[in-house]
Amino acid sequence: MSTALIVVIAVVVILLLVLLALSMSRKRARAQRQGRVEARARGAEAERRHDRADELEAEAQRFAREAEQRAQAAEAERSAADSHAARAREVDPDS
Repeated sequence: MSTALIVVIAVVVILLLVLLALSMSRKRARAQRQGRVEARARGAEAERRHDRADELEAEAQRFAREAEQRAQAAEAERSAADSHAARAREVDPDS
């Protein structure tokens, strides 16, 4: 009777160890899946931020081009005004 009891206890202990190992394996697999999901989400967020940075950079370049065009137009206008002023002084040196 005691041998049978020892065998039953051993079987129960082995079953508990197997169940514990399976539980830990499932928990580890779940954690790995969660890690992959989070990594994918971080990758997607990084991609969105990169795309937004590209958009902002393109917008900044457009603003810089527009500012350069306005500066060139202002310089041309200033040059024309200087030319008109010089011509006015030639035509009427008293004014």
